This record gives sequence, structure tokens and C-alpha cells, in this order.
Amino acid sequence: MKRANHVKKALALYTIGLAFCAAGLVGVAGAAQPAPNDPLRVIPADSMFCLRIKDVNAALGQVDQFLTGVSPVSVSMLAQSKLAQLLGGTEAKGVNLSGGFALFGPLPGGDTPSLSRIGALIPVSDYQQFVQGNANVAAPDAQGISSIGEEGTKNLAAMKLGDYAMVTAFKDRQTLAEMKNWISGAGSTSLAQRLSAEDLKRASEAPIWAFLNVQIAARMFGSTLQEKLKAVGEQINQMQAQGQPMMGQPEALFDMYSTLLDTLMQETQSISLSLTPNPNALGIDFMMAAMPNTEMAKVLSADNSAQQLGYLGYLDDGAVMNFAIAPNPAFMKAVMPMYLDLLTMMMGGTASEEEMAQIKDLATDAMDAFGGAVAWSMSVAPKSKPPFAIKYVAPLKDKQKFYDVLERASGMINKGAIADFYAKLGLKVQFDLRRNAETHQGVSIDALRFTMQPVDANSVQGQMITAMYGEGFDLRLAVVDGLLLYGLSNEPTQMINNLIDQAKAGGPKQVPNETQAAMQLLGDVKQADFFGTYNILRFVQMVVAFLPIPLPQLDLPTQSNVAVAGDIGAGKLKVQIAVPKQHVLEAMMVLMKMQQQQMQSQQQQKDKQI
Repeated sequence: MKRANHVKKALALYTIGLAFCAAGLVGVAGAAQPAPNDPLRVIPADSMFCLRIKDVNAALGQVDQFLTGVSPVSVSMLAQSKLAQLLGGTEAKGVNLSGGFALFGPLPGGDTPSLSRIGALIPVSDYQQFVQGNANVAAPDAQGISSIGEEGTKNLAAMKLGDYAMVTAFKDRQTLAEMKNWISGAGSTSLAQRLSAEDLKRASEAPIWAFLNVQIAARMFGSTLQEKLKAVGEQINQMQAQGQPMMGQPEALFDMYSTLLDTLMQETQSISLSLTPNPNALGIDFMMAAMPNTEMAKVLSADNSAQQLGYLGYLDDGAVMNFAIAPNPAFMKAVMPMYLDLLTMMMGGTASEEEMAQIKDLATDAMDAFGGAVAWSMSVAPKSKPPFAIKYVAPLKDKQKFYDVLERASGMINKGAIADFYAKLGLKVQFDLRRNAETHQGVSIDALRFTMQPVDANSVQGQMITAMYGEGFDLRLAVVDGLLLYGLSNEPTQMINNLIDQAKAGGPKQVPNETQAAMQLLGDVKQADFFGTYNILRFVQMVVAFLPIPLPQLDLPTQSNVAVAGDIGAGKLKVQIAVPKQHVLEAMMVLMKMQQQQMQSQQQQKDKQI
């Protein structure tokens, strides 16, 4: 029963947070509403997380604008009603939302930090009215703490803290007094003082901003996460020992995951996320900052100012995803040793030191062979096996070295450590290369075939692999004026011929319409380190085609795309995402069609039974 009460209290506190996050609320009609102080200057610097809304009425009114036509319910009005109900009336009296709201944790106090101690800073115009005007808010006790709850219950506790009602679970009410003492104490450091100038600017300007201090999260939960991961790995090993079919080497994979998790926890300083809704799109800005003087910081500090995105004209309208990157040689060389270390762990000792040295040399030579921007597109081909097509364009710095790498890779894949690794995954692979197999406009074309067959074709995994890859991949390669052209499809010759024609003509003269629309959502992205588009509906169509069970193909009319761009530098990874409202509406239309089809199918089955 105690646990149930604690859960109820925690849910009540989160209800306040979600109410503020979901929509704007209104203050007292006609009351003067002075702007409260910035909550970031009230929150302790060693908080693990913070969710901050700059101006709830304005910011979350923007959410309603984005959801117009998507949701029939005004989340602002719904949340206003829920908060007023929680406080015991038809409106939340004394609440002032012309300033900032924040949810953060853990609160100071207690023997050990606990994420169950969550605090909410609710801006108030008149704290006395907040207490006296809301039926569920009790009068303050001797410490100035008011309980919040229906008659006979005490779910939450509140205390005046400057221009805020500081709210937490009733069981943690003592932390309110400790929080007040912390603020008035000498040497107290706020989150605003701890953030970098760039982080503080983002936090202050974004309508909605969330922050995670990864170092504090690692201290609180790192060992627990590692133990959970280890337990899952041991359970899978036991299942494998009992004869249950498993693909690959679970122990090696979990070692790799454990190493990745440990690296992220030790070398990541913070993660932040900003949301900017507008009537046509939802803007999302993500930033990950590395700990100073770590390998991650070195990798994310490589200067790429000399590079620029290119070959955007080769991207496709109608693609599942498009991607363009301006590769940073310093970044690639810094990240390659990390990748090879992870590859070694993933292969689980199947490769000798000599073989790993050969793989390392191959990877280094491959990097040296390329130079400049890269662009590629993936499109869905639901009636083909595999049910997708890929084209790829990249400049070659050293054509001879590239073909040398290709020849060596062919040998490694067909026989040796890489072949052994695939075999342990339950796959038989074969890589065949035919040089100068075709010609077009005087350009020599190389034919490649990569087959990936399951060892047990009757197993569930085997059926999935056959459904995904069919009899294998057919590829064509050509080089025109130092530009590598690559095509994979059920008609690779036609694809490579088209690419050769485009390259011979000096490249496409115009960026495709869908790519242009995606770029406009993000602003100027040509100086970005990478840019891409992603279409969720086409991806679903491709996944359906992968399944071994025959399903009717979905009619997915869609022309909009999620847009993504990012930069690496100064020890930070920054990613900008734009989700168009049109894409959300398109997804909703498809879901409605799927529901209609399901209802029709159920009705047909009922009719047959009659």
C-alpha cells in the first residue's frame, strides 16, 4: 500500500510537469503578472536533468499551432483543465506563466542522490492567492510547506521560493526547506552558472529545452546499467548453451555494447535537446558535448571548415533516405582506431592479429583512396529482392588504390576472418568481382555480386534473410573523371548507365525538389558536415517488403521528408532536425487506411462465419 501511495504521489508530480509541458496555461484574469526570474538561476548546478520552458503561454501555444489539423484536441486547454483539477478548482489561481517553468532532479538532501526526488518550479503571480485560491492547496505549516491533494490526501508539497511555487512529492517535503537553505547559502552554484555560454544561450532562447548531465547520470546509474546489460548477456549465453538457436556471438556483442556504454558515460559531458514548434514544422536541436581532454573530445574537435557538401543533385525524389557528407579526414582518422577496436570485439576473437592488421591496412587505404564530398540515396523497390535500391557518388583521390582495396576486400570476404565471422552469424557469403564486365559511352563498368545466404534456410532467421536479400546483391561500378559511381538494384545496369550519363553531362543541374524543401526547413546547410532526408512512410513500406510473410503493399502517398543536418567541432556534435507537419499528416492518413483495412478484414471473416 505504501508503494502504491508513493507511485500515486510521483505520478501527481509528473502530472504537473506534463501539464506545463503539454500546453500553455493562463494566469488570473485581469491580475498583474510580473515576469519571474530565470529558473536556471534557481536550479542547483549538480542537477542530473532539467526541463525548462521559457514562456509556457507562448512556447506551448506554438505546440497547439503545430498540432492544428493533427490533433482534434487542444492540448493547452486539456492541460489547463488537468492542472486546475489537481489544484482543486476550475482554474489554476495565482499561477503566472509569463515566465519560465522548470522540472529538475534530483533535489538536494538525503543520504544518497535519488531520482525519485523531482522538483517543479511553477511561476506564481501571487503565492498567497495560489495557497488560498486553490481548494487542494493547504495552508503552510510552521516551515512554510503546504500539502497539495484532495481532502484526506497529501500527494504533493509546495513552498514559496522567490517567484515560484517549488513543488515535490509530499514524502520528500523536507527537501523543500533544504532547497531554500541551499539558495540562501554562501557559495551556491546554479545551473546557469555551470552551463557554457553557448549552452546558456540555447537554453535561454529555445521555447522548450531539456538537459542531461551525463557525468552525474553515470555516477548514479552507470554501474546498474552495466549490471543489467551483463545479466541480459548471461541469460542469452544460458539459452545458447541449452541449444536454443542464436545468430552470432552474443557474448562478444555484449562486450562491445558494454564498452560503448562505458565510453559514452565516461567521455560524454552533457546532452541537450531544444524544441521549436511552428505551424509548419517541429524543429529539434540536439547537442552532445564531450568531456575535455578525452578521446571523444579529440574526435569531435577536428576542423572541417575547408570541406563543403556537394553532389546534392544526385540525390533522389521519392527516396527512403538521402545522405550527403563532407568527410573530415582528421575526424575519419581519429575515429578509425575506435571502429577497429569495436570490430575486434564484435568478431569475438575470430580474427588473428595478422588478419586484424590486414583489415586495418585495408581501412586506412580505403580512406586514402577517397577525397571530398559523398552523396547517396536509398529507394524502396517493394517487388524486388532485396526490396531497395542504392546509388552512391564519391570522388576518388587515388583510383588505383581504390581498385586495389576492392580486390583485397574480395579475398578477405570470401575466405578468412570476415568469412568466419559471417559464418558464426549463420550466414554464407560470397563476393564476386568482374572487372570491365560492361561499357557505356566508352566508360568501363565493373560488375559485383554479393550473396548472403542463411546456413539454415528453414529457420525463422533464415527466412528473414531470404526475404530481405533474396539471391544476393547485384552492383555496378564506374569511374567518370575521377568520380566513383555505384549502383545497386534489380536493374543495376540501367542505374549505372543513368549515372554515367549524368556525370558525362557535368552532373545534375538542379537539386531535387524534395531535397530543396528539406533544406529550406533547416536553413543554410551547405556548410554543414552532413545533411540528409528520411521518409518514415517509405521506410515502413520497405520493412513490410522485408517480412517473410506476404502482406498487401501499402499505398503510401508522401512527398515530404524529415530533414537532418549536423556539425562536428569544438568537442561537440550538433544535430538539427525538422519534422514537417505534412509528414505527420501523411503518416496519420496511412494509419487510418490501415485501420480501415483491418476492420474490413475482420468484417469479412465474420461474414464468412455466418
